[in-house]
Amino acid sequence: MLNTFKQIMINQYFGKHFSLDYRVCMIFFFESYFISILSAITNTALNKGLPGIILQWSYILFCTIMIFVTPQIRRIILKPNLLFVTFFYIPFLYFQTAGYDGTALLFTLLGIFMLGIVFSGKTRIVIIGLNILDYLLCIIISYLYPQTVIPHSGPYAMLIDLIVAFILSSVGLSILTLYISRVFEDNRKVLAELSIRDALTGTYNRRFMTDFLHETLNTFKRTGNKFYVLMLDIDHFKKINDTYGHGFGDRVLLECARTIQRILRKGDVIARYGGEEFAIILSSDMPINAVDIAERIRHAISLLRFKHNITVTVSIGLAESKHDDTIETLMNRADKYMYYAKQAGRNKVSTSN
Repeated sequence: MLNTFKQIMINQYFGKHFSLDYRVCMIFFFESYFISILSAITNTALNKGLPGIILQWSYILFCTIMIFVTPQIRRIILKPNLLFVTFFYIPFLYFQTAGYDGTALLFTLLGIFMLGIVFSGKTRIVIIGLNILDYLLCIIISYLYPQTVIPHSGPYAMLIDLIVAFILSSVGLSILTLYISRVFEDNRKVLAELSIRDALTGTYNRRFMTDFLHETLNTFKRTGNKFYVLMLDIDHFKKINDTYGHGFGDRVLLECARTIQRILRKGDVIARYGGEEFAIILSSDMPINAVDIAERIRHAISLLRFKHNITVTVSIGLAESKHDDTIETLMNRADKYMYYAKQAGRNKVSTSN
């Protein structure tokens, strides 16, 4: 039952397939809905102005209907609903609930917070500015014409009203803040991951490979556990691009990367090092036959078939770590062996002269 309810909430209101402003608007919508229910019950019990009570219960009815309409309709209504709440609903309740001695101003923070999220650019600045002026106007009017404000029936009613409003507004603002903070954190993690990935192949990029190799080399010098670096280049890739187009070349790169990843073990790392070059670090965390892995990669790629039955091959240079290595000497050695493989006729693995 609980899982079913959770799935409905995700599908209809808060799923990641909806835009962030829609999801945040839905949080505000449900908050204003439940806040209105509790506030309407409180105001009705305290008999705090019939027009305000009617408005609140009418808004509650509207929100109840909105819960059951389609997401497409809600998308149309959400922004007008936000503007109605911030520019009319809360200001009207301000006069119905004791003005600046009451609770309406506590809810302005939620409204301004939402306006800042949903709108953008100059529109956001203008709308927030107008909303602040709207509330300032309410305060000035209530000060100059106190008869426009329905006061509390007594100090006890004022205390209850303030406590309820403070709890509701602070909880509502906290929920929105926590949700947006979580989304921001998730997006930051995604961006951090994207910053170290190659956009086409999904493998790591050269910057990550350099940092990872630096750490791996330092670990090797402390522990003595050897590792291996493979430099892999797709043979005649420029000719492939010139003959069949860059779109076809991208497909070749992607399929080669996927093939390599299927062969590598957990802990091994692959990065797109250049245009058609891949660098691979074979971890020493488990028994390893580096030449065997390199040959399996070479053979698997040679078996790939693209449109028009086109095949590709790769040349691989394999270098073993040494205690006096730097990143440059290790990569240069792997690169040198890769060119030996090309000079030997391509579609080969080379580890020395």
